[in-house]
Amino acid sequence: MKKMLTGLRVRVISLLLVTVLMIVSCSGCWSRVEIEKMSFVSVVGVDRTGRDLLVSFQIVNPRALAKNGAGGGGGEPPVFVLSVKERTLPDALAKISQESPRVVRFKQLDAIVLGESLGKEGVSHVMDFFARHWEMRRSIWVLVAKGSAQEILLKGAPVQESVPGTAIKMLMDRRHHLAPTDYPVKLGDFFSSMSLEGTDAIASAVSVRPMQEKKSTESVKDKEEDDKKVAAEKKEIVFEGAGVFRGDKLVGYLGPHEARGVLWVLGKIQGGIYTVPTPSQGTLASLVTERSTVRIKPVVAKDNILFQIKIYDEGYV
Repeated sequence: MKKMLTGLRVRVISLLLVTVLMIVSCSGCWSRVEIEKMSFVSVVGVDRTGRDLLVSFQIVNPRALAKNGAGGGGGEPPVFVLSVKERTLPDALAKISQESPRVVRFKQLDAIVLGESLGKEGVSHVMDFFARHWEMRRSIWVLVAKGSAQEILLKGAPVQESVPGTAIKMLMDRRHHLAPTDYPVKLGDFFSSMSLEGTDAIASAVSVRPMQEKKSTESVKDKEEDDKKVAAEKKEIVFEGAGVFRGDKLVGYLGPHEARGVLWVLGKIQGGIYTVPTPSQGTLASLVTERSTVRIKPVVAKDNILFQIKIYDEGYV
């Protein structure tokens, strides 16, 4: 009997050891994907074309960035844009994944650009995809294109940054301190504004315009004819004004001063320089804002409700 118990104990211990070894060997990165086999999307643009969606993915080219970082030249662009036309966003992602030799990832996504045509028809089904996708962060910036989102991704070229998505993120992060004329909003705040009753969602309006001047490093004589054509097509990304959504539909745009006024009323202005008139001298003065506070008082008059807004601004001239 004692020998049987000893043998049973040995078998149990052996079974436990085998189980532990199997758990240790099977744990870890069994589903890992090497970084060299990933494609990181920097910006996504969505347009409406008839019954389909035109989805554009701006993907970072790590090989070109590595060459630039090492001081090497090369004519490879830092980003490239892949566009597909499908009925839904999941279908577009599935198609781009089939065509791309690398695994498409949104972990480095900086901004979502909604086309004007899509905004006028409604964005709820598109935003639902971004809300449910496991790689989407609530800190991603949401923009509304004045025109085509695809044009922003294809032709928008920041002056000082090689990756447009990085430039957008840096500008939006600093916007509250620079007296913005647009309305920076993140994905989480955009969702909240769309879902709250009596609140209209607002997002910065973005467009492109021809470059004002050539970069100092460019030499017209040293460029070939093809390079000249490519440079001529590049345009500057401009953030000015904001798009206003009622429900999930784009109903209009705010001008630069109107967008700044909304930020001021909501207490989101944290600094900046403003040019104001001086009644005593009849000239203009630049006011550097350090802090501001807002007080809103509703005033009921018969059948109307008015709001008395007082803005207290502290700074120096």
